[in-house]
Amino acid sequence: MNWAYRITKRDKVAFALGSVFAIIILANWFASYSIGRVSNQFSEVYHDRLVPSLVISDVMERYYQNRLTLEDHILSASASEQDSLHQLVVANTEEIETLIDQFEKTYLIERESAGLATYNKEFGKLVAVQDRILKLSSEGEKEEAENLYRTEGHQAFLHLLEPLHELIKLQGEVGKELYQSADRQVKTLKVLSYLVIGMSVFIALLVATLLQATRKLNNIKPQNFRLN
Repeated sequence: MNWAYRITKRDKVAFALGSVFAIIILANWFASYSIGRVSNQFSEVYHDRLVPSLVISDVMERYYQNRLTLEDHILSASASEQDSLHQLVVANTEEIETLIDQFEKTYLIERESAGLATYNKEFGKLVAVQDRILKLSSEGEKEEAENLYRTEGHQAFLHLLEPLHELIKLQGEVGKELYQSADRQVKTLKVLSYLVIGMSVFIALLVATLLQATRKLNNIKPQNFRLN
């Protein structure tokens, strides 16, 4: 009976140890998985949020440059200077198209895609007005060019800025969501680390208890039995 009882106890201890080790292995696997997700989220914040925000800021800066350049073109009486200013507007517009192409290649949520579609419509309108202003100014129709600049040109400029501002706002909102998700993952990792430490302490105490029990069993002298 004692032998059978000891076997049962050993089985229970072995099962307990096996369960603890299994939990530790699962915790380590989940920790590695969570670390990978946190790393990906920080990568997304940089590549799909921070970089696009910088791209949009660059685009907006070039639009403001074009706005000032158009005004300089209207005020200029020099043909060579007008040609130089015209080329600057064209170069800025081409660079804007390149930057927007870069932005389109990043990961876009549904609201960003909708905002980009709105921007593309307004972009076409603004470029058409710009071309008309430059043409009138180059032909010496300064008053008409200035009037177009301050009416249709101004409205087209403001309408184009609206989706760009919305896109920048979305970068911040989505970036914040990614940060909060990463923060939750980090907190989960902390809990798992405490769990693994607790399990390790439990195993150490269990092993110490088993060693102590083994020493006590070894100190018990075997009893001799006689057969009648």
